[in-house]
Amino acid sequence: MASDNEEKYGVIAGTAINETEKGVKDTVNTINQTVTMAERVGGFLKRDIGNEIDWLMLSPEEKAAEKEKEKQEAEAAEAAAQKKKDDDKKAADAEAERIKELQKSYIVHTAAITCSCALHESYVVVPVGHGEFIHGIPQLNVGDSKPEINIRNFGICNSPQNPSVQENAKKIAKDIKDRPKSFTEKVMDFFSKPPEEDVGKDLLKQCVGVCTPMIATEWIDGKEDVLIDGKPALLGKCTLRCTFGGEIKLYTSGQKG
Repeated sequence: MASDNEEKYGVIAGTAINETEKGVKDTVNTINQTVTMAERVGGFLKRDIGNEIDWLMLSPEEKAAEKEKEKQEAEAAEAAAQKKKDDDKKAADAEAERIKELQKSYIVHTAAITCSCALHESYVVVPVGHGEFIHGIPQLNVGDSKPEINIRNFGICNSPQNPSVQENAKKIAKDIKDRPKSFTEKVMDFFSKPPEEDVGKDLLKQCVGVCTPMIATEWIDGKEDVLIDGKPALLGKCTLRCTFGGEIKLYTSGQKG
């Protein structure tokens, strides 16, 4: 719908007037924001000066008490930071030890797995066991690597090589291109060639899509001297590679007890 200025002065002149009025309003708003900021800064300065005056009015004993309070607060903060650092180190050490033990463990049905291109964990399963069990749970071998049969999808994938991710990136690029344009952009398009729908690497890295595992190999680094249904037993150190670039690893053994 045409604005009042466009109806009164015509589309081109009216649009120019609208843009000018908008620029004036933006300038006024900027000035108001600057004044408000100055008032706030002035308030901070007043409070700082007030605090300094309050400090000067304290007795030597009160000043000593304040300094002691500040010292105790600083020591408490330092102690809390050190405790967090120590706790983080303990957690990291415990996780490293867990992974070390996992790498030597046999893997069974419903063990958790991770993918470097996924946002969530998934599971490795076996529809029919191979005849070997650990604590009553079917043991797996390196051949249990088939997509959706053994390797359950991870839900969301962020690999730029995934067609689903690429398609979503194209949709975003198209939406950006088709968005309503400002007066300046319209003028620029009039004198230059409009940009094409460009799906760059940066955009792809920020997009996600549906995880559809594409795996054409078996698990790597199984236990060669322990065969499960004729194939090396699956160990926690084994890895798998998705065609879209994701590295799949075991996160748990799946064993209970």
